[in-house]
Amino acid sequence: MDASRLKQLATELRHKTEMEKSMKTARQRQLHMLPSMPKVAGYEFKSLYVPCANVSGDFYDFIQVSDHEIGIAMGDVSGHGVEAGIIMGMAKKALQIYARGLSSPKEALLLTNADLGRDLDGQTFVSAAYGILDTRLHVFRFARAGNSPPYLVNQHRSPKLIEIKPNGMVIGVDKSGKAFNTVTKEETIQLCQGDLLFQYTDGLSEAPNAKKAEFSEERIKEILEKNCTASAADIIDIMEDSVQSHIGALEQEDDITMIAVRVTG
Repeated sequence: MDASRLKQLATELRHKTEMEKSMKTARQRQLHMLPSMPKVAGYEFKSLYVPCANVSGDFYDFIQVSDHEIGIAMGDVSGHGVEAGIIMGMAKKALQIYARGLSSPKEALLLTNADLGRDLDGQTFVSAAYGILDTRLHVFRFARAGNSPPYLVNQHRSPKLIEIKPNGMVIGVDKSGKAFNTVTKEETIQLCQGDLLFQYTDGLSEAPNAKKAEFSEERIKEILEKNCTASAADIIDIMEDSVQSHIGALEQEDDITMIAVRVTG
């Protein structure tokens, strides 16, 4: 092998090593930026964030809207890798900025779409969900921009499990905001003791096994109904164990993010 070829191989190896180091650093910074769990009397909070690549396109956040209102945000950028990670950071920060002090989740999503939509290329989109938990009135106000609808489960409710599914449109499709404003709806739910809110990205429901069968929304609902009295932390653990058993030895294909909130008092 001549000297020029050896030099080329050495350069390629150096670039590969630098890229791997950069990706590892980016992953560490993403994980470092994950929010801590809120501590509120009468409530339990637990989350899980499992990226499938070094840099994730999923995000979640807890936003202090007021002294008694906590914003619960979740999102999923189309695609994977560095591009998805960059847009994820933009989407998370935009929602943080517009959500503070704003008690309407729909309005926060409208402002986020108006801002972020201008910077998206028409091929990349952000599905998001944003709810505001009023810990004084025990009310949950929720709006959705294409993300998987959360579930509310309580053995004393009839039915035991309901899907919170107001209409919504993914961020980045409607740059003018007119259709987004018309389509997006906001739902308000009065919470009671024993309620469990469970929210997730589609990396959970669509996780395939060796036979290409998805974990599915039905499986998620079955687990929630069967374990409806479990703590928020236990629900997350049970769901994680179940989906990992479903995936088996396969490589995870998509980011998985979950949030559980239990009303204890």
